[in-house]
Amino acid sequence: MGSVVAVLILSIMVAMGAKKSSFPYTIALVIVGLFAGWTGEFWMPEDIELSGLLTAEMIFYILLPPLLFEGASGMHIDKLKQNWKPISLLAIPGVVINTTIIGIICWKLVWADVENGMWYGLLLGSILAATDPVSVLALVKTLGAPKRLSVLIEGESLFNDGTAVVLFNILLFTTLAVLSGLDLSVISLIKAGLSEFLWVVLVGAVAGSLCGLFASWILGQSDDHLVEISITLALAFGAFLMAENMGGSGVISVVVAGLLVGNKGIKEGMTPTARIGMHHFWEVFCFLINCALFLLIGYELISVFSWDAHVVYLASVGIGAALIARLVIFPLTTLANIGNPNPVSTRWQVAMWWGGLRGSIPIALLLLVSHVVNHPPEFEFLGEMVTGGQITVYEDMLIIAFSVVLFSLLVQGLTMKSMLRRLGISGSPADAEVRYEVALAEVIGSRAALRRLSALNTQGLISDDDQSTFAEPYRARVRESQETIVELSEANVVHATRVERARRELIMAQIEALHDAERSGNISSAVSITALAGLNKALGESEFIQEEIHDASRTEDEIDTIVEGEVSEVLIPESTESIVGQSQEKSEEE
Repeated sequence: MGSVVAVLILSIMVAMGAKKSSFPYTIALVIVGLFAGWTGEFWMPEDIELSGLLTAEMIFYILLPPLLFEGASGMHIDKLKQNWKPISLLAIPGVVINTTIIGIICWKLVWADVENGMWYGLLLGSILAATDPVSVLALVKTLGAPKRLSVLIEGESLFNDGTAVVLFNILLFTTLAVLSGLDLSVISLIKAGLSEFLWVVLVGAVAGSLCGLFASWILGQSDDHLVEISITLALAFGAFLMAENMGGSGVISVVVAGLLVGNKGIKEGMTPTARIGMHHFWEVFCFLINCALFLLIGYELISVFSWDAHVVYLASVGIGAALIARLVIFPLTTLANIGNPNPVSTRWQVAMWWGGLRGSIPIALLLLVSHVVNHPPEFEFLGEMVTGGQITVYEDMLIIAFSVVLFSLLVQGLTMKSMLRRLGISGSPADAEVRYEVALAEVIGSRAALRRLSALNTQGLISDDDQSTFAEPYRARVRESQETIVELSEANVVHATRVERARRELIMAQIEALHDAERSGNISSAVSITALAGLNKALGESEFIQEEIHDASRTEDEIDTIVEGEVSEVLIPESTESIVGQSQEKSEEE
């Protein structure tokens, strides 16, 4: 318990310092973890022992479910539907291709002379094939990347993780069966692997759907925000355990359940108080988990490096193989662009390639392999009982995988923001656009305050004089902000943004009206389908145009520095002391 408390205290202190310096706190935690691993024996108390805290069971059953749920529940399902082609291609065939490329490179360059080296390479490939959702989600939230790019990166990492874990399990047991001397044909392996893959994915998706729909129904029956928040916590762990006990993928189950609850149960069944409370709860909960996880990752990473020529060679092969395999992003997204009105640009492809971070998942899978090495299992494979053979190259696998994780977190993670800026797909909106939004926010806020003042006065809860005193600054701000809006509306970027936003609203209104007309029987489904096809295509094109407008007008300035000084303090009501003092002065004058 003392070690756990020490991890939490140290990680929170590091995260606080990182946030103040605008440094990605997850990367800072990894660096501090590395430092603790190197120098901990000189300054760390003897009763604090961090090694061994990060186990496969802890990652899969305690840390991973809430992090996956939080990411999936915050993702808009309509955004996923609009980008299903690139995400699905990267999440399934992309993982298989990555596994194959990494496996072949490592086999030929590291284990060419080792018996069954191909199987070792493919097993390692499955460990490194997928981007880690924990690392990606933690990084993307700090980058300020365009929303659709975030959806692509997050969506890929959430789904390809489930694919990689399933593929890993298949390859692990196949490798153990081969090492035990079992004679297997390629055809039988492919059939068994494909059927197992489909079954595990299907069971995970079904379990997640059932859990998500049931939780959404329960949320609609409760008005207690504490109960509703507790339901989401139980769902995160329950969906994972249910799928695993049914022989399915717990990762896929949690992602599906999170998507359903986030887009249905939370929006339709939760009270406003519960939604606010849930957001704060999950934000704090996942922040603490991320803090502890990345600190321990850094601590564990340093344990495998001896920094000799062999380690450097293995690290170079692993990092090179991972980067080369990740190039599959380009052909797969290009394939997804065919017939897509909103294609993924080359600049975004580069960002997705470099943003393929690895973190907790490879470490968890390696820890599972470590358990198998120390305790060879007995299992049934293709109708025969098999005692797993010995994996003789585990130390090499450990060094290669940890090198890739360290490189992706430190090098790719630290350079991702600057790369986005160089590609012109990050940064802040144009100064005119920000000032326009500030003026619009002041008009909206001031008018809301004026309406509420009028209602309070009508109800007799505030006097005419006090209403006038409160209202005057708001009326002045509305006049000034409206003048600013008119002035800035002439700017090209603001004008283009407003026009394109209006086009989207018109298209969406027509789509909704056609759906209503079809449901009421005023038009046939054939007419509706034809008309909606054109409108949906136009909606996708409009989103692409909106992204181009924003990308073309981005600046290098931080948005905080642009907004600072623009928002007027007049939005804050006059102080009670000021109002009462003015009333007293007026009474004395009378």
